Amino acid sequence: MPHLRRSALAGLLLAVVPATALGGCGFDYPTDRVNTIAGGVNDRSGDVDALGIRVLATAQGEGRLIGSLSNNLRETASLDAVSSSAGITAGAFEPVEVAGRGTVNLATAAVVPLTGDFTAGDVVPLELTFSDGTTLSLDVPVVKPCFQYTQVPTDLPSEDRSASAKATDGEAADVAAEEEGDEAHAEETGDATFNCADQAPEPESAH
Repeated sequence: MPHLRRSALAGLLLAVVPATALGGCGFDYPTDRVNTIAGGVNDRSGDVDALGIRVLATAQGEGRLIGSLSNNLRETASLDAVSSSAGITAGAFEPVEVAGRGTVNLATAAVVPLTGDFTAGDVVPLELTFSDGTTLSLDVPVVKPCFQYTQVPTDLPSEDRSASAKATDGEAADVAAEEEGDEAHAEETGDATFNCADQAPEPESAH
């Protein structure tokens, strides 16, 4: 008789444990959640997802927008404007078209030049406006052209270059001397704003 009781108890435990384990599971599995590994900021609230958005600084106060745009619509959409409340201006660029259900890599497909009061290491507010009227407000990190970012073209349109590039010969010489002095000062003070030596490479998938 005790043997039968033990067998019945074991059967009851086998029946209860799976039910308890299943009862603890929900529908929001971690593996079902979106996980975009990137060094930038993501926003999926609009019809066009902004993924891994960063500003690649090519010099003090000068750079370009990089990251990816992914269109959730069946029809073509486009990034029409980039603006900021922090004194950052986007230079002239053609609307960046994203095919329906398609993706565009801003680092290779389009140049959106930016100028203003920013440098590597900053986080700047940007507004991305799309053809459907949606505007995404993002706090975007500014990165320096190190490691994997050296593969991104940094040649900006001539009209968007800094004032030093447009100076006369005499002014250009003054600017060059000033920049040389700044570089020397940076070496003395250990300013690593654009120094790549102290920055570890990011995974290749972070582009």
